[in-house]
Amino acid sequence: MEIITHNKVKLIQWLCGEELVLQHVHARKLVTQKEYIKVKSIQDPSANITELLDIILQKGDLVCVAFLELLKNDDVNESRPELKDWITTVDTSALAHKTEKTNPSQAGTLKIPDDQEFLKKNRGRLIDKVKNVERIIDDLNYLSDEMAANIRAERTDQAKMRKVLEYTTSRKAAKLLVDALHKHANDVMEDLITV
Repeated sequence: MEIITHNKVKLIQWLCGEELVLQHVHARKLVTQKEYIKVKSIQDPSANITELLDIILQKGDLVCVAFLELLKNDDVNESRPELKDWITTVDTSALAHKTEKTNPSQAGTLKIPDDQEFLKKNRGRLIDKVKNVERIIDDLNYLSDEMAANIRAERTDQAKMRKVLEYTTSRKAAKLLVDALHKHANDVMEDLITV
């Protein structure tokens, strides 16, 4: 998100040495456990915040907006008057609205805290409703060539989706599949998320 990139140097200065920021980010599930441990292990405070901001930026606009909203909390910005002054000028609700309008495929992404559990819970409905399985397979880089060939060899979309779910055995694979489902079967995902 441009506002974070544009103000990155200032954010690093303002947040440098603020250990609670990482705790707040982790508590709101804006970073994974692995990312949290990686950032926490960095001893240099400036490098620590730089890495955190880079991770936030990589996650897309919705996570960036959630991060900016977090910075508005008094317990995050109270010891940093310059940060507090700046963040009060940032209209996060307008940014969130703009993000949802320009990127509707990401709109439901944050509502799924555990991708594996979501896939398990909605297995039957995903098998029945998802039709763009071929396009989804192309986005799943965790599949070996043999796995992808096995999926494509299935005769129906339901059988293909069943195989995709069978091969999705890790958290990272589940996240990639959920992202691909948002991209290629967003209507199905919206129905499942709002149920």
